Amino acid sequence: MTTPTTFPRAREGTRARPCAFPCHGTSHSAALLLGALVSVSWASGIEAQEWTAVATPISTAPTLDGVLDEPFWNLIDPVTGFLQRDPVDGAAPTERTEVRIAYTENALYFGMKMFDSEPDRILSNILQRGGWIDKDDRVLIALDTYRDGRNAYLFEIGSLGAQDDALISDESTQDWNWDGIYTTEARITDEGWVLEVEIPFTTIRFDDPTAPEMGIALYRSIRRKNEHVYWPHIGQAYRGGIVQVSQYGLLTGLRDLRQGRHVEVKPYAISGATKPQGGDTETEIDAGLDVKAALTSNLTLDLTYNTDFAQVEADNVQINLTRFDLFFPEKREFFLERAALFQFGAPRETEVFFSRRVGLDGDIVGGGRLTGEVGPFSVGALSLATDGDPLGALPGSQTDWSSVARIQGNVRPRTTLGGIATSKDGGGEYNRVLGADFLTRFWSSSSLFVWGADVSDSGFGSGTRSTFAGQVELILQNDRYIFELTRTHIGEDFAPALGFVPRPDQKRWGGQLGFRPRFEASRWARQLSTTFGANHITGIDGEKQSHFRRLSSRLDLQSGDNASVDVAERFERLDAPAQISGRELPLGDYTFRTVSARFTPDRARALGPSLGVSHGGFWGGTRTQLSGGLVWIANKHLTLDADVSWNDVSLPVADGDFSTTLLSLRTEAAATRRLFAYALLQWDDVSNTFQANVRVDWIHRPGSDLFVVFDTGFLTGPLDDPRDSRWMRRTGVVKLTYLRAF
Repeated sequence: MTTPTTFPRAREGTRARPCAFPCHGTSHSAALLLGALVSVSWASGIEAQEWTAVATPISTAPTLDGVLDEPFWNLIDPVTGFLQRDPVDGAAPTERTEVRIAYTENALYFGMKMFDSEPDRILSNILQRGGWIDKDDRVLIALDTYRDGRNAYLFEIGSLGAQDDALISDESTQDWNWDGIYTTEARITDEGWVLEVEIPFTTIRFDDPTAPEMGIALYRSIRRKNEHVYWPHIGQAYRGGIVQVSQYGLLTGLRDLRQGRHVEVKPYAISGATKPQGGDTETEIDAGLDVKAALTSNLTLDLTYNTDFAQVEADNVQINLTRFDLFFPEKREFFLERAALFQFGAPRETEVFFSRRVGLDGDIVGGGRLTGEVGPFSVGALSLATDGDPLGALPGSQTDWSSVARIQGNVRPRTTLGGIATSKDGGGEYNRVLGADFLTRFWSSSSLFVWGADVSDSGFGSGTRSTFAGQVELILQNDRYIFELTRTHIGEDFAPALGFVPRPDQKRWGGQLGFRPRFEASRWARQLSTTFGANHITGIDGEKQSHFRRLSSRLDLQSGDNASVDVAERFERLDAPAQISGRELPLGDYTFRTVSARFTPDRARALGPSLGVSHGGFWGGTRTQLSGGLVWIANKHLTLDADVSWNDVSLPVADGDFSTTLLSLRTEAAATRRLFAYALLQWDDVSNTFQANVRVDWIHRPGSDLFVVFDTGFLTGPLDDPRDSRWMRRTGVVKLTYLRAF
């Protein structure tokens, strides 16, 4: 029987030792700069120092009970050699970790021992799947199944066996909304804690079932010490940590796996009632279907019919004290899975595809999504129908289609070239976008990102202005320094119907310069980050619109707490009417400065207060803001998280003195790992509305849920007519899903 072997990281400038066993396994100057950086990337495609682990075949699957008592576990040499990333980069960990890897033809198994000299101090408070597991002692298992150095599956398990999982895309983003089917059992012992993990090969995708080789990274947090250890060592110079897929070790030894085509069918049934303000009670009984099919080992097709999002968490209330649209993140499950693949442009500033646009004009009838890998390319396509009959069976009905296609290809290690196309069609009208992007990473954490896109619309005519948007972003950074320079162009009529562009008509220079020394010998301080950032914005016509400058400093403590201080200056030129909280501002130039400070406690504290304060000029007047929060982790069954935000504003306009208050309380309660509830209670004095959203989730089998949802809105301010109801809405929903895999 072949046993796993591990090797320490090679020193800088040297090659790692080979395996001791058979390993299976725009202007001319701009063009010159781009070419030079591509050359750097080409040359810096240095393969990561090789750390190798071998999976051992077993004939019978272990019993998952958090006890490594099967005889074969003792025959497998453990993966060891973990090294710290924090608090002392590259140092030996203060506690020992052993990981044994085995497999059958159907699944991959991890037997993990996290030794601890003080097992009674292991943090273990999170039970529910998808909870804030990083508050506990935990481990991460990352698998780059295609060995492309860009994408990976990520499995997170806490000391109570609580699960979460994510997809890492393009060495940059983590999509925590992917739900993989796997099994975990954990147990705290007098030596530390033990974990057993089973990952079915139907949960992950890979190329060659005969003898696949995968990238692998393992991580452990010792939470009370804020100590983070990795195998292989991914040092502070690689700012992304576990996201730096190109730095993973190698997993070999897998043979003759049963891959097969995998189909998941997930029907749902829903029943509920809602009573809107001034209306009659409406009841609903409905059903729908989601299907996930592996067309090949590399391509997955998702189909949805009569799509329903009743169990989706409510948005956090935001009070808008700006003159631009607010950003509300996507929370619907169908759009969240593989969302990073469809990301294009500058997040929250110029997003060519923003999935919350889909379904704004009507209910989603159905559609599909295709994602996966084709050779060196990551591909994705999505198309959904809203408010109509996609089959054309109902005369007179109108179906709007929202579609997007995305492709990204490996040019060289850590270098991708991609494109996107979006389209919204319906009623004889259309809005379409074509774009391309290029990303190269070099040295440790430096990068060059270039993208551009153009809009075409059936409503455009002779008066249409610039429809192009694009950006060039250069970042040079390591663990100590950062230099960033960005040039952005957004045309006056760049308006993708499926995108999010709160501020068109701009040419912007932006950047930052920062220094981040670490204090690894200190007992109380961990890192000080000081950064100066600025931007300068003109319109497409070249006239100045605004600028922003900020000097910020943040001190991270060994305890996990942090404190920050910011000094900022902002200039805005108003040459068109604008409003702040319903109050119209005079045209003219405004310059205002603000000082702010904030303290944030370690998230794992049983009782953690936070506090923030800022004061300064605001559109010719003043603004003072106070914010605070308190997190109470009562035990593994209950966590309360309260927040308050208060603004006192004085503007030189009629009725310019006003204040705003926003209160929120988030409750997380868990009876077991499969039965838990969330409640979000919110009130603000702008809408004078108290809102409550309560969701109970029972995972009656892996991938299958019973949801009970209550959602209400209650007016707390004066009524125009005392006879009107204060209830804005009252909704109750029960939804049952059942996942069947074939």
